[in-house]
Amino acid sequence: MYKALVLCALAVSCLAANLKLVDKGRSNYAIVIAPDASPSERHGAEELQKFLEEMSGARLPITAERQPRMVLVGDSPALKELRLKIPYTDLGPEGFVLKTAGQHVVIAGGRLRGSMYGVYTFLEKLGCRWLTPEVSRIPKARTLVLGPLDEMQKPAFEYREPFFSEALDRDWAARNKTNGSFQRLDASVGGKVQYFPFVHSFDQLVPPSRYFKDHPEYFSLIDGQRRERGGQLCLTNPDVLRIGIETVERWIDAHPEATIISVSQNDRYGWCECDRCRRVEEEEGGAHSGPLLRFVNALAAEIEKKHPDKLIDTLAYQYTEDPPAKVRPRPNVRVRLCPIAACEAHPYGQCPYDAYFVKNLRAWSKITDRLYVWHYNTNFAHYLLPFPDFDELIADIPMYKQHGVVGLFMEGGVTQGGGAENAELRSYVMAKLLWDVKADANKLIDEFLDGYYGKAAKPMRAYFDLMQRQVRMAPDGMGKHIWIYDRPSAPYLSDEFLANARELFRQAGAAAESDAVRTRVRKARLGIEYVALTRAKKFTVEGGWYRPADLDGLKDRWNTFLSGLRQLGITNISESTTAARDDQDFGKYVRPYRVVTLENSRLRLHVVPELGGRITHIIDLRSGKNVLQEPEPGAKQYPDLGGLAVTPYEDYVTRMPGSTTWELDAGESPNEASLTGTCENGLRIKRRLRLDGAVLHTETILENTTHAALPVALQSRWDVDPGGLETVVVRYRKQDGGTVERALIEPERIPAGSESYNGGDQPDGEWRVVNRRGGLVMVNRFPKEQVGRCSLTWTAKSENRVGLTVWSVSRVLQPGEQVKLAADYGTE
Repeated sequence: MYKALVLCALAVSCLAANLKLVDKGRSNYAIVIAPDASPSERHGAEELQKFLEEMSGARLPITAERQPRMVLVGDSPALKELRLKIPYTDLGPEGFVLKTAGQHVVIAGGRLRGSMYGVYTFLEKLGCRWLTPEVSRIPKARTLVLGPLDEMQKPAFEYREPFFSEALDRDWAARNKTNGSFQRLDASVGGKVQYFPFVHSFDQLVPPSRYFKDHPEYFSLIDGQRRERGGQLCLTNPDVLRIGIETVERWIDAHPEATIISVSQNDRYGWCECDRCRRVEEEEGGAHSGPLLRFVNALAAEIEKKHPDKLIDTLAYQYTEDPPAKVRPRPNVRVRLCPIAACEAHPYGQCPYDAYFVKNLRAWSKITDRLYVWHYNTNFAHYLLPFPDFDELIADIPMYKQHGVVGLFMEGGVTQGGGAENAELRSYVMAKLLWDVKADANKLIDEFLDGYYGKAAKPMRAYFDLMQRQVRMAPDGMGKHIWIYDRPSAPYLSDEFLANARELFRQAGAAAESDAVRTRVRKARLGIEYVALTRAKKFTVEGGWYRPADLDGLKDRWNTFLSGLRQLGITNISESTTAARDDQDFGKYVRPYRVVTLENSRLRLHVVPELGGRITHIIDLRSGKNVLQEPEPGAKQYPDLGGLAVTPYEDYVTRMPGSTTWELDAGESPNEASLTGTCENGLRIKRRLRLDGAVLHTETILENTTHAALPVALQSRWDVDPGGLETVVVRYRKQDGGTVERALIEPERIPAGSESYNGGDQPDGEWRVVNRRGGLVMVNRFPKEQVGRCSLTWTAKSENRVGLTVWSVSRVLQPGEQVKLAADYGTE
């Protein structure tokens, strides 16, 4: 620390010695503000006074009167007397100038936040750094000498939000010049870019609970039905527009502080399939964003009449990510483009899996010059998981600027206790790049690690570099990819990486010079501990049981891990649940399950009745390969997912309420078994399994044992692992006579997807998963008259999984009636 402070003092002293701000702990300067200074200008003056005193011991008075030697903060009568030409119009609300004028220092800019930001930049030039809300680096120098200053700065983006718990603090956010909606920035620091609501607002805009009963036509038509749940709005309905305008007017009245109103799709699929919405999509080149943007534009035009200062926000997200062909966003509309499917390991322009997004970014930037981006910066399923996205981050924030993006929401982990991987470092680097895309990111990383870890900085930097090499493209690294819902078993988290990381953390812990630094190292180490713990949860079949290898040891490790989280104040290790809920799920799911094994000369089958009657293994005895894709131990509800399972739904969209309890029927044989499932709503399922050579025959009968008619559709889903999907195809003959060979991984496309097939597009009773490199061919056959829909899903994101799903014909089942679904699963 002493060396760093000496360097900072030398850096100050080496400036041209024509303005001595502080001399041996004393100063003849005053900080001058206007009598009517804005709140942020006054706050900036107070911060300047505070930190100059902390640095040098000199306390400069704050006054509104002209002084012989002044540090002028903001516009004021005293500044006007100097007759300097300050370009306030060009500076806008957040820009500023730093100038020396004779014996005076001028820090002046936009009244909203500009002059305050100028103060913080001035202090940074003196060596001050605010790394986290708790850790700052303020150099000590009894004498401060300044050379000439003459520069102007404006932010690279109008909206700058690092979304981590560690970045919400008011003072940290103001000092690092961010202005995000969730940051605790009040009027004293010039406020912020305030959203209301923030996102996914359709259910608030036109609440289904209020309108669906009498006006189902306001909501999405999906698969022939208007949907109260699981959908969106019918955006071509004029009454929906009218109600939306009225709702936004009420929001503005109730939240006058809001600068942006979000009119955005719910966080799910389910767009409207009515004739009018489809017609608009066709006019817009097939883009689902067409009806959305036309609706938002119409609403924004009406809002502008009364509220010309308000902006209307919407999303280009998931199904609306592709831009429309004709409609263009109005000037008061902000579109937030969301690269949710992107690989976050590599600069987007260099990764083939991100080419789809770069194409969309370029297309959107051609139709609006006010584009926002919602960027993703953590693993939302596993906040603690090592997430080496810094190469991507450092390259793509400037890339966004080059493409005309004007606002960035950088979504990380925000929970009560914080703790997302590298959140402090990531927030700091983001903040600096969001202000100045030309900032030296590697220098920022070094200065953060030095200030945050002290003597442990060297091994912590080595760990940081080790992480980046796991994903950096060859020849500089391993070239692995990472995704925002990646797995603890992902390829970039190799055993060699974990071993090297443990050694570096050992070195960092030994080098740490204080309990505070040791705690920071321990917190950073949680990621690799979490990987090892999660992998130890993997279930295997042994001795008639499905369980982890060392269940008692695993429980002890889990409890120790949770205790460590509590000591650090970390409440969440994923976006969707708390650590307390994860602990409940651990107790519920992580236990031994009795296994039923069927076997013949070709196949071995493991069935776990307690896990939804799920088949966890279909082992081809010739190759020893489990045909089924084995689920990730870190997944929620593991091990109750994946494999081959049958599930009752109300229709092709809506899952049955409640769960199904399965039991093994008596009288099993070596190659046959029967199970009975009882649903909470009274439906009963009989399922028969039989091995015949290399084929598993299944027959499922769903019976309505209640006294009421119930809508039903049976789903049988088969998740398989055919090897690398780059060479995998799905082959079938369609019911209309055509043939299909569906390649799953296509150049410059997302390496995951889903499709559904109806009517003549359905497989004609058989489809196959084939790896053209060789290996097993996986075949699913079914009576086509029993099947009303087929679905295909796939992903190559750190795993190779193909899901073949067949559905029974959707129907209303009267009391006493049955529906049957047969399906065969085999290998060739």
